[in-house]
Amino acid sequence: MTSSIEIKNLKRKDGDNKKIDLKGGTVLDGLPSSTGLVNAIASECLIRSTGTDLVAFLDSPDFPPLSVITNYVPQYPIRIYVNENLKVAFFVSDINIDKLLHREVANAILTWTRENECKLILSAQGIQSSSYLPSQDDNGRNDNPRNNGAASKSNQNDPSESATLSHSPIDSYAVTSTESATRLITGHSNYFSHLRSGTITGIPAILLNEGALTNLDVIVFLVNALPDIPDFRAAAIVSEFVSKIIPNLSCDIEALMVEAQLIENRMRNLRDEHKKTSYIA
Repeated sequence: MTSSIEIKNLKRKDGDNKKIDLKGGTVLDGLPSSTGLVNAIASECLIRSTGTDLVAFLDSPDFPPLSVITNYVPQYPIRIYVNENLKVAFFVSDINIDKLLHREVANAILTWTRENECKLILSAQGIQSSSYLPSQDDNGRNDNPRNNGAASKSNQNDPSESATLSHSPIDSYAVTSTESATRLITGHSNYFSHLRSGTITGIPAILLNEGALTNLDVIVFLVNALPDIPDFRAAAIVSEFVSKIIPNLSCDIEALMVEAQLIENRMRNLRDEHKKTSYIA
């Protein structure tokens, strides 16, 4: 089946039409997923902090007819940015991508990655939990034992069960498509656990499956995320993970964490107000 997605390359600003050099580089999937905006927020932070050039757009008759105006310039909603010096590329989107198009979009990422001879794809997915914010007892102590290092070994290695239960903000995992990708995360066990079993969905799932099939290195990070709102704390965690894999790539983590704290404080205030105004006989 022929893909309906077309990659449209921009002409280089310097007038040089030579192909960009990303050989051996890394592609970051910054597209919104079915589980939230963790990917999108992390990629936006990395792009702002690192400096990139816009090099291409993704277009399809199945995408909504939309022009995104930035600094007076109209742009397609799904774009590709690169930093040739760091050999890093970002796929970002201003629209939510229909689930029916996830496979085609993932294949477009894979095709572009191979054509530019990149060796690694990084992606992320949020683990949604209604109890992301730890509750406290009357003495202000955290009543979630996982936050005090008391999590069982089985839960640390297998979030497929615990994803439906309570998660602490530090819960994070990595999934790899190849043995060489696994070696890339070796030594970072203090940041995330290597996922033993579970389920991944959407574009990250297709990237992993195709990576395993074709021996392409793919790493997907799983982090605890707030449901239904932009989760800046989870995005900060993902950005930090990426900086461990690509040391010269950085993000203004502090700014993201400040935003996360504002959101969490607002949620706590709303919860406290709800308790004050609710009465159950």
